Amino acid sequence: MSLSHVLLGLLARGPASGWDLGSRLSEDPALGWNAQLAQIYPALRRLLRAGFVSLRRRRSPKGPPRREYRLTTTGRREFREWLAEPLEVPKPHSASLARLAFLEKRLPEARLASLGLYRALLSDELTRTSPGTTAARRRRRMLLETELHWADAEIAAALSGRTLSREGR
Repeated sequence: MSLSHVLLGLLARGPASGWDLGSRLSEDPALGWNAQLAQIYPALRRLLRAGFVSLRRRRSPKGPPRREYRLTTTGRREFREWLAEPLEVPKPHSASLARLAFLEKRLPEARLASLGLYRALLSDELTRTSPGTTAARRRRRMLLETELHWADAEIAAALSGRTLSREGR
């Protein structure tokens, strides 16, 4: 997946400025993508050069004219072709997931503390995540619920002493 395709998908929902697109990405973790404005604007320029989006300058009540990007027919076709590609199991790339994978290397008390903090983070995120009306939002909520269930099971196992051995350290 590329940022360009995510931007095309967001623009399929309606015209937006680069700033708007950045806000939408940061506000909706269900999209499964994160990008900074320094990445978004070059991607928009590439989409513009490829003819996938058009640019319209609109007056802004404050500040310089607003640059609004719209999906072109070619962009809509590219987005539909990308959507039609077969799905794959997502491959995470997260330092937090890697740390969770090595929990057994920590002392039992530190492992339990890490699991407790992680559980609190999951619970907070789940509280902020609405059930949603899209498949992506429902998936995000279910993943959080599943991860929370896993954290609870690991904490219970740690408290019962089942995973507190120092093997493999």
